[in-house]
Amino acid sequence: MWFCRGATGLRSSFSGPELLMFQRGGGALQHGTGPEQLAAVVVSEGCVTSGSQQEGKELELQPGGSLVLTHRISLRPPSRPGACGCQEELGRVLGRLEGLEREVSALRASCTTGAGCCSSSTESKGAGCLVQPDPGARLCPGGCSDQGHCVGGACECFHGYSGPDCSRTPCPADCSDHGRCVDGVCECDPGYTGPDCSLDGCPGNCNNRGRCVNGKCVCGPEFTGPDCSERSCPDNCRGHGQCVEGQCVCDPGFKGTDCSEKSCPSNCNARGRCLNGKCVCNPEFTGPDCSKKSCPSNCNKRGRCLNGKCACNPEFTGPDCSERSCPDNCNDRGRCVKGDCVCDPGFKGPDCSEKSCPSNCNARGRCINGQCLCDTEFTGSDCSEKSCPDNCNKRGQCVNGKCVCDPEFTGPDCSQKSCPRNCNARGRCIDGQCLCDPEFTGTDCSEESCPNNCNDRGRCVQGQCVCDPEFTGSDCSEKLCPDNCNKRGQCVNGKCVCDPEFTGPDCSQKSCPAGCSGRGRCVEGRCVCRRAFSGPDCGRCADGVTGPRCDQGLDNLHLLTSGAAMSLRVDLRVGEEAAYALYSTFQVAKRNYRLSVAGYSGTAGDSMSYHSGRLFSTRDRDPDPAPSITRCAVSYRGGWWYRNCHEANLNGLYGNGERHQGLIWTTWKGKDFSVPFTEMKMRPSAFIPPAR
Repeated sequence: MWFCRGATGLRSSFSGPELLMFQRGGGALQHGTGPEQLAAVVVSEGCVTSGSQQEGKELELQPGGSLVLTHRISLRPPSRPGACGCQEELGRVLGRLEGLEREVSALRASCTTGAGCCSSSTESKGAGCLVQPDPGARLCPGGCSDQGHCVGGACECFHGYSGPDCSRTPCPADCSDHGRCVDGVCECDPGYTGPDCSLDGCPGNCNNRGRCVNGKCVCGPEFTGPDCSERSCPDNCRGHGQCVEGQCVCDPGFKGTDCSEKSCPSNCNARGRCLNGKCVCNPEFTGPDCSKKSCPSNCNKRGRCLNGKCACNPEFTGPDCSERSCPDNCNDRGRCVKGDCVCDPGFKGPDCSEKSCPSNCNARGRCINGQCLCDTEFTGSDCSEKSCPDNCNKRGQCVNGKCVCDPEFTGPDCSQKSCPRNCNARGRCIDGQCLCDPEFTGTDCSEESCPNNCNDRGRCVQGQCVCDPEFTGSDCSEKLCPDNCNKRGQCVNGKCVCDPEFTGPDCSQKSCPAGCSGRGRCVEGRCVCRRAFSGPDCGRCADGVTGPRCDQGLDNLHLLTSGAAMSLRVDLRVGEEAAYALYSTFQVAKRNYRLSVAGYSGTAGDSMSYHSGRLFSTRDRDPDPAPSITRCAVSYRGGWWYRNCHEANLNGLYGNGERHQGLIWTTWKGKDFSVPFTEMKMRPSAFIPPAR
C-alpha cells in the first residue's frame, strides 16, 4: 500500500512469528502465522504511484521482537490544480483510510471485551495471544486506550494523545500551529480556519453572506466585496463600471442596469437614436454625438461641413457643393453656371473682374475701365449717339447730334443763356433777358405793357398800371394825395389844393380866414394868433403892440432879457408825445433884435443854437438882406431869426408841413412835419423854485 509523503494514522504491534502484511485493494489488515522468520517492513517516503517500483527504507525485525508503527497522515488539497498528479489516488486513499478506521474501531471493541485478542498493553490477554503478560507487572489505566505504552503502570501516550489513559483525542495536525486544541477541536487564530486551522480565514467570516474558500469569500448572488459586506450589482456591472451601493455606475460608453449596453456620446444630444453605442442622428444633424448641424448631401464629399453649412473645395460651390465653382466666385458680379461666369451687366471676363462698356461702345470708341471713350463724332454711354458741338457745354442733352438745351440755355451748343419761353416771340433775348417789344412786358414778354412801365411806381396787370399806394395816374406818374384830399380839394402832383374853407395836407381841417395871415395857427377853422396879433385872421396888432409890423413887442422882449440874465424853455407836443429844449442863456438885443441863445439841455434836440447871433426878419423887413440867399421870411411865411434859412421856425404857418413852412423843430420831427403845439417861455436864470 502506497501513500503520499507525510502520511500518518496506522499503528501496529508485532510479536513472535507474526508477519505484518499490507495488501493493496481491500485495505484489510491480515495476520498470518508461519515458520519463524524475519519480518520485513518497507517504510516509503515521497509519492509512489501505482505501477512504479517500490522505493523506501527496509527494516528487519528479529523474531520475538516488538514493532510499533505510528503513521501520521496529513491529507491536504494540492496548492495548484494538477500538482503531484495524485488527485484521484488521494481520493481512493481517503476512502480506504475511512474503512481502516472502522475496522480498527471494531477490533478495539473486540479486544476490550476479551474475546481472544492481543493487546499491546496486556501482551498475553486473550486466548489467541502467544505472549503472556508478566504477572507482577502494574497495569495502566484503560490500557492507555491503545494510544500509548504502559511503563511502570503509567501511560506514555503516543504523539497526539494525552491524558492518564491517553484517551484525549488529538487535534488534526496539531491545529497546524495556527490555533489551540481544546478537547480535540481546534480553536483557530484570527485569519485561519478549518478543522486543523490550515486554511486561511476570510474577513468577517464573509458576514454570513457567502462561503470562505481558501481564505477568500465566495459571496452569495446579491453580495460582493472581500467580506461580502457590499451589495452586488447585476453581473458585477460586466466589468464596465463600478458597483456603488448595489447600483452600477457605468464607465463612459456604457449604460443599463448592468452596464451591458453601449451608450452614445452625450445621449446623442436628443437629436437622434442610440443603436449599439452609435448615434443614428436626425436628418438635420450629424457627428458622433449629433451635436453638429448636418449639411445637405454631406457636401457631396466636396467640402467640409461647418455649423450646418458647406465650406466647399475651391473648384465646387452651392449649398451642397454639387455645382462647379467659377473663378473668384465671379467676384460677386455675376452668376456661376456649370463653372462658367454669367456676368452681371457692366462686367465681363472669365471672373467678371473687368468692367464692361454698354454694347461694347458700338465699335465707335474704346472701353476704358467700364466707360466708353467715344470717337469724335459720337457720344453717349455706348457711343450710339451722334455727338453735339462742345458736348452742348454740359448745358443740355445731345439727341441725335443736336443739343436739347436745359431750360435756361439756348443756341446750337447751349452756350447762350435762354429767355423764359423765348420771350414768347414778343421781343429779343439778350444774355438771358427779354428785351420786349414796346407793347409787351414781363420776364417773358407775355404781358401787355403799361404806359412808361408805370414809372416803376406800380405793377402792370394786363396792360394797366396798379400803382403803389403813394402814386396814381394811368402811368403812376402822379403823386397820390393823402386820403385823396378828402374830396375837399384837388390833388396836384401829390399835394392837395384845398377848397377855400378847408386846409391841411389832406384838406381834412377847416381853413381860417386869410390863413390867419401867417400870424397864427388855424385850429378847427379859427385862428389862434401869435402874440402881438389879433383879429379873426390875425391881421391886427394885439393890444399893447403897435407898429406897422406889430413888432413893437420885441422892444419889450429886449427890455426883459437885458435887465437880468434870462433862461429860455421851448415846449413841443404832438398828441401824447412831448419834448422840451432848455437854454441857460437867452437875450434879445436892442438893435435889430439880435438873438443870443446858448446852454442847451433837454429832450427835443438843439435846433435853436443854429439861429444864435442872427437878426429878427419878417417878409416885409429884412435888416440884413443877402442877394445870393433866399429871403427866408418870404419863403417860409414867418418872422424869425432866420439864418440860411432855419432849423427852428416856431412862427411858421400852422399845420403846413410842406416846403418847410410849418412850425418846425428839425432835431425832433424834421423839416417836413409841422408841430401842432409849441410854447416859448423865459424866466430869470437865478430863479429858484420854491420848495414843495
